[in-house]
Amino acid sequence: MTVRAPLRDELYQILLERILNSTLAPGSRVNESRLAQELNVSRTPLREALLRLEQEGFVYADQLRGFIIQPLTEREVREVYPILGNLEGLALRLSGTMTTIDFVRLEQLNQELSEAHSDPVHAHQADAAFHNTLHEWCPNRRLLDMIAEQWRAIRRYESLYMREARLIEISVQQHASILTALQAGSLDQAVAGLEENFLFSMHSLLIQLQHLA
Repeated sequence: MTVRAPLRDELYQILLERILNSTLAPGSRVNESRLAQELNVSRTPLREALLRLEQEGFVYADQLRGFIIQPLTEREVREVYPILGNLEGLALRLSGTMTTIDFVRLEQLNQELSEAHSDPVHAHQADAAFHNTLHEWCPNRRLLDMIAEQWRAIRRYESLYMREARLIEISVQQHASILTALQAGSLDQAVAGLEENFLFSMHSLLIQLQHLA
């Protein structure tokens, strides 16, 4: 017997997907009455889903206007991406030697990313899985929690980045260079490549945000 997820969780996933694909645009007000009517639900589970999205930083509550989709800002991009690159670099240094199985898995994920050039959601999933696999053997759980927190912060930005097939292919090439360095035993080069991967994403996103302004 399949147990159905609570309605608030289903609504959370629906709203999150709309935020990530910009159906609910950055800076726009969430019309709770219209959404409840459209989704054929009461306001209570919808409000619970919105409160969860608020806790995760996707929306914020305004006393006069209700829930607002968090805007995409250049400041957040400039702050988060260099931090994440350095955190992942440290986690990679602490992860130890990778096995053949690890390399096969990483190459598969990078191939999935390459093939997802027309599917931003799948591309983001493959990219995130690649990065998680890079440092999954890191023994510092607090460091991994910090990395996970920053990845949650960039989900909306990654969704924007992954809309451009050209940028996806550049990420694939950067990932391949990281793997080549690791296979050659050059940890310093791999860490430098990982940090460059995030810095390139940062600069690309800043250009994308300027075009959206």
